[in-house]
Amino acid sequence: MPHTSYRILVLGASYGLLFAVRAALGGHQVTMVCRDVEATLLNAEGPFIHAKARKTGTPILVSRDTADLDVVAVTPDKVDPSRYDLIVLAMQEPQFAAPDIRALALRIAASGQPVISIMNMALPPFLKRLKGVWTNDLAAAYHVPDLWAAFSPDSFTHSSPDPQAVRPAPALSHHLRVSLPSNFKIAPFQDDAMNDMLRHICRSANRAPMLNGRDQTPPVLLVVARSEFTPLAKWPMLATGNYRCLDDEKPSTISETVTRDKGASQRIYESVQALCRALGAAPQDLVPFDAYCAAAQQLTAPSSVARALFQSATNVERMDRVIWQLMTGHGILNPDLEAIVNRVDTMVAQNKGLGT
Repeated sequence: MPHTSYRILVLGASYGLLFAVRAALGGHQVTMVCRDVEATLLNAEGPFIHAKARKTGTPILVSRDTADLDVVAVTPDKVDPSRYDLIVLAMQEPQFAAPDIRALALRIAASGQPVISIMNMALPPFLKRLKGVWTNDLAAAYHVPDLWAAFSPDSFTHSSPDPQAVRPAPALSHHLRVSLPSNFKIAPFQDDAMNDMLRHICRSANRAPMLNGRDQTPPVLLVVARSEFTPLAKWPMLATGNYRCLDDEKPSTISETVTRDKGASQRIYESVQALCRALGAAPQDLVPFDAYCAAAQQLTAPSSVARALFQSATNVERMDRVIWQLMTGHGILNPDLEAIVNRVDTMVAQNKGLGT
């Protein structure tokens, strides 16, 4: 019989807060790993998730005042991964190069505890689970490839990070506003016991009581997908939207990027879908372009990678390069996607002072 409550560790106090609160609504004990200032604020005031009901559009606030939430925060040096039943990675991949985060990640890998990544960047332990996908030359797209080599694919899975959420203000690190209320669709583990636990966490989170007894439930659900290829559905979205928000003077919104030339967007999207099918994804694992285009119109902010590049970041997630290398290896050529990769390369070089 599954436990009534599991202990869940979440790395990343921004996007990870959404998963954490959803799991906490199911009665699970969630610990957030974040910086000291973020931990102090979260422990003092608790989390705040601002959303709208999916059908009615009614504003919803999930907080300590509206729900029973067992969510606490600690700094990386305080964490013993063996004390947790499930670990969730929700940080940007370059952030794992920080010494304290790297040390914690290595402790997580050594613990053998089950890990879910809800990052945009598909990490090597998950890609190694997909037959014929991982090749060693892909390691160059990662900032800490040796770190990811320490994780066992047997206890590692990935979720399609479809919900979109942003902090309403930089100082409000314990607040998150849901801008696109999609669901976390988690690929199954390879281990049956881990999947039993995952299904219990998802069922209990999704059946959580109404907020304050009212007819209000957060629109984001936790879903265990049937296929291990389900997270690949995000790849065409990243290539078509997130990595193309790079105008000359400032980042464009995802909505503007996708809709300004729908023909070009559809060509990029469908070429990446062709890659996903070549890797083993079935049509039902993927999202049609028209459905994505409709959802993208709600994304009225630039992507995080575009914002970072225009703020002079020198290290950003390079899922664009992973996709491009896999497409090239499968003989799927798209000049538009090659231009995207080159544009990101150029901006990174300029930010490093290596180009003009």
